[in-house]
Order: sequence, then structure tokens, then C-alpha cells
Amino acid sequence: MKRRTAFTLIELLVVMAVIAVLVGLLLPAVQSAREAARATRCRNQLRQIALALHNYHDLAKVLPPGWTADPATQDHGWGWSVAILPQTDQSSLWQQFHLQESITAPRHLPLIQTVLPLFQCPSDSYDAVAEVVIVGPELLLDQSQRSFLPHPPLSFFQVAKSNYAGNWGSTKIAEPPDHGNGIFYRNSRTALRDITDGTSNTVAVAERRTTEREQPWFDGNRLRFIDLTLWVGAIPYASDAPARTTGTALIPPNAGSRAFPGFSSLHPQSIHAAMADGSVRSLSSQIDQSVYAALHTRDGGESPGDF
Repeated sequence: MKRRTAFTLIELLVVMAVIAVLVGLLLPAVQSAREAARATRCRNQLRQIALALHNYHDLAKVLPPGWTADPATQDHGWGWSVAILPQTDQSSLWQQFHLQESITAPRHLPLIQTVLPLFQCPSDSYDAVAEVVIVGPELLLDQSQRSFLPHPPLSFFQVAKSNYAGNWGSTKIAEPPDHGNGIFYRNSRTALRDITDGTSNTVAVAERRTTEREQPWFDGNRLRFIDLTLWVGAIPYASDAPARTTGTALIPPNAGSRAFPGFSSLHPQSIHAAMADGSVRSLSSQIDQSVYAALHTRDGGESPGDF
């Protein structure tokens, strides 16, 4: 009788080991290719945002404000991203906003949860709609939107995220909020001619990843905060409100823990930035801090050089 041949146990183990090695070699290449595709999409989105800003400038002769605020109440808070909605094929959404009213007006609550893929980096997989904290329950007009914690009471406000913040400059955000040395700040009206450092040497918009952090609260518990950038703007009285629509070069890129007011990304060792001339560049996490700061001032007279 003819004997049937088959793999021995040792041969089978060798084949499995070879397959495992090949898979181990292939996975990083696949992950790298996927990240390269995500990074390309992110750069393309920043180009579209930069083009929309230029189209807005062509009509208004200035770039949109970083965020708006009523001189008396400091209310409203509409951000630069809202201003360019008509230039990003979102005219129907833009027409639903009543910009003379606050972001927190009841009619706006469903609108500000609208997820806009253009403003979301594909490498940031955090929830598209998340919470920001508002101190003072009287600011929320919908009971279903709030839950309270003592000393002082807090409200959690649902809003859609963004991954792109306007360039405040190289100083601390909101000190004072009307005098950022970049392009976008409270009620700003920056024209391209005001960028005397050169539009190719000045960041307009750059990336920021979404992160979570905890901090002690008055009742002894630890409260979770989400460092979330918003396309809608600076929600009045929210935690870190101005930093949710603008970013500063006071903090190095990808600086790690509590780097929220700065710029960051989930791309390897770099962030993407749309320059004021409409180009998009990658800035290394290891960039010299003085050069990095110079790239964020509009008229500082610095010479950032090649990067």
C-alpha cells in the first residue's frame, strides 16, 4: 500500500514561524502606507482651508476674526472657521446660523454638533462630537445638555471637534485677547498686507490633536477635561475658550502633556501647517523654538530662514 505523505509537526511549526515573520514585516509597511495616506489627506484639507481663507480675503479685504465677541458682554464667540463656511461648500449650513446671537442660543445647539470632515484630521480618531466644560449652569439653555458638579457648578456642552486652529501668535493666548501677534485673535481684522514678515514665512492655520486630561476638583474627585479644538469658535465662558479656536507657538509643537494651547498632531514627529500664502508645510517636532516662534508672528521682523 502506498503511504500518504504529510507535514510533520516540526515542518508545520517552521511554516507557521515563517508566516508570522512575514506578517510582522508586512504590518509596519501597511501601517506606514495608511499613515502616509492620512497625512496626504490632512495636507489637502489644509490647502482647501487656506484657499477658502484667501477667497474670503478677496471679498472682505481682511481675513476673518479669530473669534467674535460683543464689546459689552464678550458673548457670541463665532470662529474663523464659521466665517469661511460659504467658501468651503457649506453655504446651506452657514445660512442657518444667526451670527448676531450667541453660539449657545437654543437654535444653534444642533448646528454646532455638525461634523465637518474638512476640519478633522483623519489620523485623529477621537470622537467627532465631544464635551467642553462651561463654568456656570445659567449659560446652558437646554436642561438635557447639562449635569452639575459642586464648587462651582459645571455644565458639559456637546459640540463637534476640529483639528485645525488659527495662528494666535507666539504669546500666551488671551492676554490680552485683542492683541495676538499672529493672524487670528478676538475681533481681529488682519489683512494680507499686514503680514510684513512675508506670507510664505507666516503660519495661518496648523494642526492640533484631541487629548484628555484629569485635574483635581473641589469635591475631591478628579474631573476629566477634553482638550478639544472647535470649528464653531470660542464658546463663551467655556474652559480654555479662546484656545479652542486658536493656537500659540509659545509651546513647542507636540510638546506632550498639557500642550493644548499649542499645536500638535498624531503624525510622526511633525505637524502640518497652512502658511498665509496658501502653501502647506510640515514642521518638525524638533524645530528650533526661536524659528518656530518667528513663523507665527505677522510683523515681528524675524528671519526664520529655511526649514
